[in-house]
Amino acid sequence: MVNTLQNKKFLDEIQYARAFAMLAVLCVHCTSTGLGSSPHESFMFSIYNFFNVLGSLGVPTFIFLSGFIFFYSYYDKTLNAKLLKRFYVNRFTTILLPYLIFSLLYWVIKGYLYGMGDWQSESKRIVYLLATGKAHTHLYFVFITVQFYVLFPVLLYIFQKFKFVRKYAIIHGILLQFLWVYLNSKYFQVEMKGSICFSYMMFYFIGAFFGIYYQQILEWTKDLKNSIACICSIFFGYGLSLCFYVGIIYLAKTKEFYLSNKWYELGWTMHGLFAGLVIFIIAHYAEIKFSIKVKRFFMGMGAASFGIYLIHPVVLMITRGILDSGTPIVFHSWQVISFLLSLFGSWAVVRFFYNYIPYSWVLFGKDSLKK
Repeated sequence: MVNTLQNKKFLDEIQYARAFAMLAVLCVHCTSTGLGSSPHESFMFSIYNFFNVLGSLGVPTFIFLSGFIFFYSYYDKTLNAKLLKRFYVNRFTTILLPYLIFSLLYWVIKGYLYGMGDWQSESKRIVYLLATGKAHTHLYFVFITVQFYVLFPVLLYIFQKFKFVRKYAIIHGILLQFLWVYLNSKYFQVEMKGSICFSYMMFYFIGAFFGIYYQQILEWTKDLKNSIACICSIFFGYGLSLCFYVGIIYLAKTKEFYLSNKWYELGWTMHGLFAGLVIFIIAHYAEIKFSIKVKRFFMGMGAASFGIYLIHPVVLMITRGILDSGTPIVFHSWQVISFLLSLFGSWAVVRFFYNYIPYSWVLFGKDSLKK
């Protein structure tokens, strides 16, 4: 390994991918009201269900990108105390600290809206919320990410040491994830398995594989004679997995037909797997084909994506509090408006802090536009 902490080339494609994943997360959160309020037999219920399921690609894609970034940045560096210090200091100041602050913020907001218990019970409760990522529904993603931070030195050592592990990382990730699913269903019975990193090991390992072999993969894709069949297969696989997952979720929500939990687990996993790859491909296509203005737009969104992720539920709460339901046309229009306000309102707040407030990283993490 190269004994250096010199950074690799900054990839704009990662910012585009973050932006696309962030849009997916907003799809989930902004369609929940419409999905819950629309009659099951209505056409709009099908529309809300489609976008709600489509948006579930957000977290698996962010996990995929985390694995990619970690191993793209650190794989060829010597694993020593200096590297680990840099890694953990950076993650604490730009990820964990904002997470702690926003967890406390959502605890206060919910306490104001729904009331709090006595100080003794609330102090125990906030410790539990911080330790499990449950201060608000979306913060479990940061809790998962922190678990991968803890595992990172061990995984980096294993990937650097054993060629077999890194060469077949995709297969190992798939096996580890399904092994966890099996063991949890048979023995562990962990209820909050969606907040455990092993439930996302496939996405992380695929990201790690792409990070390690990025240059080789990039060169391979330039030869369309060799790569076009694989790329088309990925898009075809995504289309099939999306249709399957949307269909079984629709049937379950309308109570028309139920499958065992294994089928829903398979649908979610395959959808997340192909979605991450599709977004990664589209992000690279965007770098080549999008106009400068469009690329700047998605670059800005991607750079602010962590801040948007943290604060958008606050904007969504405010939006839903002031918007009237009205007639069906008005109601459905407000769902679109709430999506736009959540995106651009959150983005504006984050960008304002980045541009004008000192130490804005304490709240929203690092502004990656400032290279």
